[in-house]
Amino acid sequence: MIEFEKDFEKQSEVYLEYLYRLAQKLYNDCPNIDALIQDTLTVLIIKVRNGEKVEHTKGFLSAVLKNKYNAWLREKYKAEYVEYSDGTISETHNDLTEWEEAQSKKEEYESVRREIGRLIRIYRDVTVRHYVHGQTVDQICKELGLPRGTVLSRLSTARDQIKEGLENMEKYSQISYEPKTASIGIWGNCGLNSEPFSLMRSDIEANILNLAYENPVSVRGIADTMGMPCAYLEPIIDILIHGELMGRTSGGLVYTRCFVQKYEEAFGDIPAQEKLADKYASRVWEIVWKHLEPLTEHDDFAEMSDKQKATMLLFTMNQMLSEVLRNSRPDSENTPKYPPERPDAGRWLATVTVYGHNQKNINQYEGSGPVRVSYSSNNDGKVDCQMFDCQSLFGDAHWAYNKFEYRCSLQSILRFYASLLPCDVKINTELIYELIPEFEKLCIIKRDTDGEIKLDIPALPFTEVTEHWNPVCETIKKELYDLLSDDLRMLWSKTRNRVPKNVDEAEYFTYAGMMGAYVKAQLLAIVNKNLLPYPVVIGKTPLIYIAYRKKDA
Repeated sequence: MIEFEKDFEKQSEVYLEYLYRLAQKLYNDCPNIDALIQDTLTVLIIKVRNGEKVEHTKGFLSAVLKNKYNAWLREKYKAEYVEYSDGTISETHNDLTEWEEAQSKKEEYESVRREIGRLIRIYRDVTVRHYVHGQTVDQICKELGLPRGTVLSRLSTARDQIKEGLENMEKYSQISYEPKTASIGIWGNCGLNSEPFSLMRSDIEANILNLAYENPVSVRGIADTMGMPCAYLEPIIDILIHGELMGRTSGGLVYTRCFVQKYEEAFGDIPAQEKLADKYASRVWEIVWKHLEPLTEHDDFAEMSDKQKATMLLFTMNQMLSEVLRNSRPDSENTPKYPPERPDAGRWLATVTVYGHNQKNINQYEGSGPVRVSYSSNNDGKVDCQMFDCQSLFGDAHWAYNKFEYRCSLQSILRFYASLLPCDVKINTELIYELIPEFEKLCIIKRDTDGEIKLDIPALPFTEVTEHWNPVCETIKKELYDLLSDDLRMLWSKTRNRVPKNVDEAEYFTYAGMMGAYVKAQLLAIVNKNLLPYPVVIGKTPLIYIAYRKKDA
C-alpha cells in the first residue's frame, strides 16, 4: 500500500517511468501518450487521497493504462451518426442544440481557466505552459530546469485539482461575495514606508489575515474560500510575509503573525467598565485636581482659552489612566519592554480589528492613539516640537486628516500647528493653508477678533512639561494605581483571548481589548458629572496636545 508522503513527487517519478516504458512498448500508436499517462496517474492519486488501498501499484497502473488506451481507441473509431431522409444523407443536428452546446463548452472553458488560476504557482506554471501555450513536457523541463517526472507529476496533480475544483464550484465561502473589512493599529513605531499600515491596502489583505489566523492554511485554500485566483493572491501574500504580518511554514502553508480580533469583541465588558468609571469619577478627579491645580496658575497654562485648558486636563488624564490600566493587567510583568524590530526600521506589534460585511463603527469608545509625531529642524537630535494626537469621542483628530481635500503628512500638519506658536518651526508646504477651513471644522484652529488664525488646542513649552507637569503626573499615577488597580485587575481577569501560537508575542495579547472602553468611559464620567472647572463640548474637543521648544527671547 502506498501513502501520500512529503516527497510524493519523487515517489511518483518511479511510477511515471514505469508507465512511460509500458506505453512506449504497447501503446505507441497513441499520439498523446503524455495525457494518457497523466490520466492514469490521476486515478492513483484520487484513490490514495480517498484512503483506498492499492496493494499492487504497478499492476493497478497497468490495468488503468490499458483501460485509458481502449477508451481512446473507442473514441477514435466511433462512427459518425447519420440519418437517411428522402434519399439524401445529412448530419443530424439542430441549430438550437448546437448553439446550446457551444455555450456550454464556453462556460466549461471559463470554469477551467478559473480553476487554473486557483492553482498554486508550482502547478500553475507547468499547466499554463502545457495546456495554454502548447509546450511539450521536454520544453517545460528545459525552461524550468525540472526533471521530466516532476513536470508530469505536477501536471497530474494540477489536473486532479482542476477536476476537484470544478466539482466544488458552488462551495465558496460567504467571504467571496461579502468580504470583511478591517482596521489596523500598532504598539510601537511604523517603518520608513508607514509599515504595517501601508501593507493593508484593501479588503483583500484583511480577509487573508483573518483566514490564516487560527491555523496555517494553504494559498489554494485561501483562494478557494475567497473565490480568487492564486495568481492574484500570491504576490499579495508575499508582500505580507516580507512585511512580517504573515509567515510561511517549511511545508508552504501561510499564517498570520499579528493579533486579530472581531470588532464587537474589541472593547470588553462595556457596562462593567462604565459602572467602574462612574463609581470612581469623583475620587479620580479629586486626586488629579489636587496635584494639577497649582500648575494651572503658571503663565503658559493660564494664558490658554477655557477650551484649551479643558483639553489639556483631559489629555493628561487620558495618558495617566492608560498607564495605570496597562500596569494593572494580570500579566503586566510579562509585557515586552520594546516591540520587536521590523524591516524598514519599524518596531511594532500589530492588532487587526475585523468588521463584518457592511458592519458600522457604532461604538462610541472606538478611537486611536495618541499618535506621537516629532520634528527636528536641524536633524541634530534636538526635537523642536512634538504632537500627541488622539482620536476619540471627544473630537475627530488623525482619522479625519485622511478625508481632507489634500493629503498632508502628520509631520507637515505638526509643523503647521507649531508655526502658530512662539518657536522656530515653519511650514514645509503652502498647500496646508488651503486646509485651514478643514482644521476650523475640527475645532483645532480658530480665528481671533482680527481674523488671524490661532491654535485651539493646548501647547506647552518643553521646559514647563519636563520641570513641572511630568513630575506631578508621576505622583498622580501612583495614587491612581493604588485607588483603581484592584478593581481594574478583577475586570481584566474576567476574560482571556485564545491567541494562536503563531502570533508574534502571543502572550502579550492574552488580555488585548478586554478593557478597551475604560479610559474614555472614565473621562466621560468626569465630564458628565461637571467636575472639570472648564466647559467641555463632546465631539468638539479633540485630544491633541503640542509640546515645543520656546524661541529664545
